[in-house]
Amino acid sequence: MKKIKHSKFKNTGFLFEILTRQITLEVLNGSEEKAKGIIKEFFAGKTELAKELRLFNLLINEKYNSESKAEKFIDAILEAHSKIEYSQLKREKYNLVKSIRETFEINSLLSSPVTNYKILASVHKLFEAKVINVTDVKDVFDSKLTLVEHISNSSPSLKQKEDRLVEDYKKQEKDLRLLTFKILTETFNKKYTNLDDSQKSLLREYINNVTNTSKFGEYFEKELISTITKLHEMYKGMSDKITKIKLRETINVLKKQKLGKKITDEQVSSLMLSYELIKEIKNINGRNS
Repeated sequence: MKKIKHSKFKNTGFLFEILTRQITLEVLNGSEEKAKGIIKEFFAGKTELAKELRLFNLLINEKYNSESKAEKFIDAILEAHSKIEYSQLKREKYNLVKSIRETFEINSLLSSPVTNYKILASVHKLFEAKVINVTDVKDVFDSKLTLVEHISNSSPSLKQKEDRLVEDYKKQEKDLRLLTFKILTETFNKKYTNLDDSQKSLLREYINNVTNTSKFGEYFEKELISTITKLHEMYKGMSDKITKIKLRETINVLKKQKLGKKITDEQVSSLMLSYELIKEIKNINGRNS
């Protein structure tokens, strides 16, 4: 049976992901923003790549509260994808990969860990199944099932009897923690120009060691312990009730971190936000002194 062979070189969503990550690395290192130029060239305007990327993003980001709705949504996206000019898309994708090869060390770039890789691969397989003669029905079914589960997966609810003040903070804190590293990269120039040295260092270590997870794991653990200690010291000397709640909840979040072989984007975001809280408190104390 003919199966759909997944290729990172042909996966529009994956290629866009690694380019946005590369933008952050270039900004942090103060080097020429080559990745940004490639994105502008191939994903701006009405290119077929831009059209396919929009459909990728819809399947990745949209959520429905039932599997039947998720299936109907996937079918609608596949119908929209069938209207893309496939031969032109192939040409654009070929030129995109050619440009990436000429600009970067391709193997290093492709080795970057992408947290939603399975979802991206499933989207790509479904798109390809619509335009090539695929006889392995199970392969297509498994890809669709992965997307149905992803789109219909709901987040756990908060405890109903929590103190209102704590609950409000937890909602805010959860939303912030769910900011993925991708969002940090895409909005870096506009939103995070005021990163302090510790935040820049964390991002730089994370990106520079994408293929050396053990080295970054050691760095992350050291920073985690140091940050928890700083937060504890701030908590002891803090009189403001709301700030104490923020500190306590942040400490609890950091203490629950399970350090495995691979540090996740969410863990990096949690530490980034802890740095932000420390910076915020220092700024307030500075104004009040």
